[in-house]
Amino acid sequence: MTAATMRCDIFCAVIDNHGDLGVCWRLARQLADEHGVQVTLWVDDLAAFAAMAPGLDPAHDCQMLGGLTIRRWQGEIDDPEPGDLVIEGFGCRPPSGFLLAMASRRQPPLWINLEYLSAEPWVEDCHGMTSTHPQYGLVQHFWFPGFTPRTGGLLRELRLDAARQALQADAAARVAFWSRLGVTDAAEWSRRISLFAYENPAIADLLDTLVADAASSLVLVPAGRALADIARWAGRAALAPGERVTSGRLAVQVLPFLGHDDYDHLLQACDLNLVRGEDSFVRAQWAARPMLWHIYRQDEDAHLTKLDAFISQVETQARPAAIWAHAMRAWNGAQGRPWAELLTALPALTGSMAIWQRHLLGQSDLASGLMRFYADRVESAPVQSHLGTHTR
Repeated sequence: MTAATMRCDIFCAVIDNHGDLGVCWRLARQLADEHGVQVTLWVDDLAAFAAMAPGLDPAHDCQMLGGLTIRRWQGEIDDPEPGDLVIEGFGCRPPSGFLLAMASRRQPPLWINLEYLSAEPWVEDCHGMTSTHPQYGLVQHFWFPGFTPRTGGLLRELRLDAARQALQADAAARVAFWSRLGVTDAAEWSRRISLFAYENPAIADLLDTLVADAASSLVLVPAGRALADIARWAGRAALAPGERVTSGRLAVQVLPFLGHDDYDHLLQACDLNLVRGEDSFVRAQWAARPMLWHIYRQDEDAHLTKLDAFISQVETQARPAAIWAHAMRAWNGAQGRPWAELLTALPALTGSMAIWQRHLLGQSDLASGLMRFYADRVESAPVQSHLGTHTR
């Protein structure tokens, strides 16, 4: 079987922050665009998807979007026809009828559980582990994204870095981008900062620092959960896309919820990026600009272990100034207001993050790794059905 005829099903359940969907959509696009795979993306909330992809009609259960087949997924699927590769995003198990159809194929699909990203050392040992379905005998492979060659890698399109370099080297291209977003004066500010975060009390402290700073700052905020904190800081009941708040040396511009390509350009065009979750976190690293990560909070502060693991990897490879780790922890609830020192260190941190980005560029991207894994496990494997094996 060649990649040109290969079919893939990706299942995604939208939880609450669109990050799972963002990752699954990027993966689907890359498999289709760069590897010739016919992808069906199953999503349980098309209204949430439409917020990210304005060309999508949430009223239609099945439609095409940029070469992908998008289908609504709610409960069982009528007459399922699984592809050659089945990917469940972050443990959202496909319906039982679909699993039965997988097991009934002459050559069962390669079944991947795409896990959450982590920099913790245990990820290397768990990447590639398997689990056998107790009823159908299907083997599931766990795919752990990560920052080392012994993990599943990170999503990175083939032309992403060339596009980044072109935008960052071309002032006219950046002006055109800002104009398209309706921010015609972006180039006039000393620094541009993107802010995409969860609710965070540190936001007000950072904005206060920017108001009093000697250099002017334009903070660009895509619509999202951080707007409530910014509105409260500004003494407003709410803020909407297109509105701007100014104080001292600071202006805060509210942007609409951006599609993937425009959000990538925003990160590449800013001098500091404040990001959250997983999808925007990874994209900020490809932008090769200083960034702070607002990690998703977990019970018993388990997220702080993940945060420290990431900080440790960056420090080992790129040796950023110590203020970066201090600011990362403060952005995630630790004591301290290191924002003025962070702003002073931005030029040096830009160099450090460029080193980190080059380190990541030296590794295989996630989609290409999946395709090699598929070729190794399926294309050379003997044809057999797993239905009825009932192994554990």
